[in-house]
Amino acid sequence: MMRNNDLKNIIKNSFYLYLVQGLNYLLPLITLPYLLITLSSEDFGKYSFAFATSQFLILLVDFGFNLSATKKIAENSESKIKVKEIYWNITIIKFFLLFISIILTLIGIFIFDKIYFYREGIMMSMVMVLGTTLFPVWWFQGLNKMRQLSFINIISKLVTYPFLFLFVKKSTDSHIAIFIQSLAILVAGIISIIYIYNTHQFYFKNIRLKERKVYIDEIKESWLIFLSNSSISLYTNSLTLLLGFFSSSYNVGLFGAMERIIRVLCFGILGPMNQACFPVIAKLKIIDFEKAKKIFKIVLLGTFLIMLITFIFTKLFQNIIVDKFLKEYSSSSDLFNVFLLMIFPIALGGILGQLGLLGLGHELQKKMFSRIYTIVGILSLPISILLIYYFNVEGAIYSMLVVETIIFVSMFYFTRKYKYI
Repeated sequence: MMRNNDLKNIIKNSFYLYLVQGLNYLLPLITLPYLLITLSSEDFGKYSFAFATSQFLILLVDFGFNLSATKKIAENSESKIKVKEIYWNITIIKFFLLFISIILTLIGIFIFDKIYFYREGIMMSMVMVLGTTLFPVWWFQGLNKMRQLSFINIISKLVTYPFLFLFVKKSTDSHIAIFIQSLAILVAGIISIIYIYNTHQFYFKNIRLKERKVYIDEIKESWLIFLSNSSISLYTNSLTLLLGFFSSSYNVGLFGAMERIIRVLCFGILGPMNQACFPVIAKLKIIDFEKAKKIFKIVLLGTFLIMLITFIFTKLFQNIIVDKFLKEYSSSSDLFNVFLLMIFPIALGGILGQLGLLGLGHELQKKMFSRIYTIVGILSLPISILLIYYFNVEGAIYSMLVVETIIFVSMFYFTRKYKYI
């Protein structure tokens, strides 16, 4: 039976997570328009390509530890010695993976001419990968220190992001923009280490390397999570990278600009809504499943109506958006029309999957959720390569539309199959 203190902790942690997510979605609303206006089309392409590259490297360095290590620490939270051991095991593995990511990046830069063209931005984005290595999000989550995690995230971004407006002044300042945004993650990592050192000084005494098998076992435990996350990343980040290989930085910038605008429109609303509703539905389903389903249906309908209003509002101001933020890109208006259609499958697919299959579901539904992303992610790669190779930026846009629609239809099918709607 749930105690009052447990419920209070859940509400508090949900609130702190909502603060972090709210800030994460608010900042792009402020910084993205500025970068689109300031940077040239080619430099915004460099900016987009560098960030897409860093997301793959971060995926490698994280390796699913944000779930597996969080669970392990939570299960052993009463044993300080065990938690210390897990902390150093994961940290050492992450530094090893950081070393591999640096080697892979250098090899890619010097072997592929296309990657060499984006080298400056990619090297700047490595600061973000280093910050991810230092920042033990899994430690804070496992020990239920969401308030501290939230404050570290907020402080690091508030301290660094204003420098974007101070130092990104020229159309060729994409490398500075990348560095400043990457610096936010590094600052968060440094603050977290200082915090852990001040509150858990014994962590930093008698540090010893373990047998190789210990680290291999940790990697094995996260392997399936890593595969699932990799599949999702294949369709979310690969389009920008593929455009960088098969097309020009102009097209990378055009695709990156429109994709970011659409994702800000979707996730600026969808992200906080998911964060606020997920814990409510997940807890309520145990007590009153029918009521939880009712809330889910209301949120789903509400999301559709909000997206419809967003679509109409954006269409009314489309000429202003295109003239103000996409003025360097010819024929962007027609392509933006296609992109704008994606807000429906992206938003509704997200609600159906996260609040439906994950929120209302159990292990079977969770596996189905993961399987959808894994299968679609793997199958999308050859389709994306062909479409981008032959049709450039148009191919990337239609590939994204097809993938997002398939995910939405799949989530809708299984949500109906399990009688959640």
